[in-house]
Amino acid sequence: MKYITSEFYNFFKDLAANNNREWFNAHKEKYTEHVFNPFKSLTENVIKKMSDIDPNIQITYKDAAFRIYRDIRFSADKSPYKLWMGAVVNRIGRKNSSFPEIYFQFGPGENFIAGGLYQPDKEILYKIREYIARHPKTFDKINNDEILRKYFPEGFQGERNKRLTKEWMKIADQQAFILNKNFYTFRKYRPEEIMIKNLDEFIVSHYQAMQKWNSFLIKLNT
Repeated sequence: MKYITSEFYNFFKDLAANNNREWFNAHKEKYTEHVFNPFKSLTENVIKKMSDIDPNIQITYKDAAFRIYRDIRFSADKSPYKLWMGAVVNRIGRKNSSFPEIYFQFGPGENFIAGGLYQPDKEILYKIREYIARHPKTFDKINNDEILRKYFPEGFQGERNKRLTKEWMKIADQQAFILNKNFYTFRKYRPEEIMIKNLDEFIVSHYQAMQKWNSFLIKLNT
């Protein structure tokens, strides 16, 4: 089954030129048919396949998906709609801060799949840093895993602190990842690489490629 089609991208291209409620409401049927319904089916099937890997993943589409409506309360840009669809699948959903996840976002401007943990809470972040301090070479092996790098050639990414405690800074000389605030992988794709059959399986394969890291994060939570 092909979830994302040229009509998906064309809708967002048209929306970019007409980002207002009047136009959106006039084209709501096209949005539902070519954007919302296919993306909902995609996300639900990703959740189902992810639950086969981790039975503790029991979330729904609403838990995982981001709404198309922008929060414009504190933004200079008052455009009411996003120009993409995105969802995050894990044990908790969008508010996850502890468990391994897969995130996918598709739109004319950018298409990507990301894994890992984007915003770990303080307790989990401390445990990750503690592990890196004790096992810097083992962390390197996880990051340089052949299967992980096949799907995410650049390995782990994430914003870093410039300074931490003296204890952590000593470790940073040999393992800079201890400075990371988050630990995620990220890969961009062209639209034609997303308009494929079995996109759900393609997305889940990115999660499976991070099996070593995923297992590590789950252990931190037990």
